[in-house]
Amino acid sequence: MLICICFGLTITANSLWIIRHISVSHLPSALTNSVVHLKNDGIVVSVILELLTLGIALLIGRVRGWSLRTFGLRPSWKWMGAGCLLFAAFLVIQRVIGLLTRTVLHSPVDFHRVSNLTIPFIILISIVNPVFEEALESGYFFHALQRHGMWLTVFAAALFRGFLHATMGLSGFITMFAMGLLYGFVYWRWRQLWPLIVAHSLQMFYSLVPQALAA
Repeated sequence: MLICICFGLTITANSLWIIRHISVSHLPSALTNSVVHLKNDGIVVSVILELLTLGIALLIGRVRGWSLRTFGLRPSWKWMGAGCLLFAAFLVIQRVIGLLTRTVLHSPVDFHRVSNLTIPFIILISIVNPVFEEALESGYFFHALQRHGMWLTVFAAALFRGFLHATMGLSGFITMFAMGLLYGFVYWRWRQLWPLIVAHSLQMFYSLVPQALAA
């Protein structure tokens, strides 16, 4: 329930902010060809909301004796290297899923992100968002469901991650679901958030920087 509230607040607020930056000409085809414009001011709003909701979640989590350290936020060179390997694995999975959805499912990429961000704001969101998402989607989620066993916990967390990114279309949903499975099994095995955060940060930076440079 807490996770749904946290993500519900941030998704609703971010969506309202994003709508302000969607051209009216794109609205009729929004269901099949969504165009989301990212701008620096929108990133600031997103970061503030994520930090606030994460803070609230951690305060409530203290009742159960949970914290970021409990979830496994222990930075080290070892886990940073593991995060880089996890990022490389994600890139391979992303390419394979993209190929399959285009050739087998004949599903085009139906999510387009037009970025007007500058590098400092890309770095900011690439740091804050992964901490926010992995602390809740992995740390909080797994600690809440782990009594049900690995398979149910990992599958439920991956499905939740996929639905959170449903606006990215079919290929995006499948990619995020696969990412959830990959991250989930890694987290279940080692219970370390740092590799997930590093991989997630690299993923965001990798996807946003080329768009910013091309703008």
